[in-house]
Amino acid sequence: MKKFIAFSGGVESTTMCILYGLDAIALWCDTGCEEKVMYDRIDFVEQKINEIHSNRFKLIRIKPIVNVKGTECSSLNELAMAYKYFPSPTSRYCTRTFKIKPIDEYLINQGECELMIGFNADEDPGRDRTGNYMKCKNVRYRYPLYDDGLDRRDCGEILKQHDLNPSFPPYMKRGGCTHCFYKGRSELKAKYLYDPDGFMSDLEFEKQLQHRREKFYYINMNAGGSYKTIKEEVDKELKMWGRDEVMSWYDKVNTHKPCGAFCHR
Repeated sequence: MKKFIAFSGGVESTTMCILYGLDAIALWCDTGCEEKVMYDRIDFVEQKINEIHSNRFKLIRIKPIVNVKGTECSSLNELAMAYKYFPSPTSRYCTRTFKIKPIDEYLINQGECELMIGFNADEDPGRDRTGNYMKCKNVRYRYPLYDDGLDRRDCGEILKQHDLNPSFPPYMKRGGCTHCFYKGRSELKAKYLYDPDGFMSDLEFEKQLQHRREKFYYINMNAGGSYKTIKEEVDKELKMWGRDEVMSWYDKVNTHKPCGAFCHR
């Protein structure tokens, strides 16, 4: 029976690759709009896990294509432009369209197989989240970390032994997507400070989306403002307090609600 791992690049899914990845296949969905740090992380984990398992580990990068009225969209940004609005807590088409559905479509053609999902022993798969899977009749869904009694601390220790603990910047505490709507104002401010080029690219995309909608629209409602107003606010802070002081305000960002696809890992 083929064995697959639902892979995000974070703590639990990377731990599963170490413990259960021998002759297994990890599945990672690329929205086409991941932070550069995330792409680097995926490449790094693939290399390290193959060293651990003597090249008997495989990572498949699934690149979804979504058709909207005859237009093929290969990234979340392209899909948002076609829909004329960005995902939100009430319309999470990002997770559904670029994470869940592509994995289901891949697995449904694999015959009898197993998918490992990274709930740790601190969580209850039946109570907290199902991982949005359980839809393919040919797939056996397992939660090996939970079954083996490994909590998040255990996972961290295992990753530490293999130099695989993720070290994401402050603006990536709730997800790897560039425009994740769960990111708050402090996270976007941190991105402007730590990755100004990436922030400006996001700002330009927000401008493009406004043009398509012909009315104003925040692509990140959780931030309580546009990328332009966030930039202006940080620029004022920098002028008043200096870069070192301002960066110290945003070098640690407290998170409250993680993205379900990234699973705060």
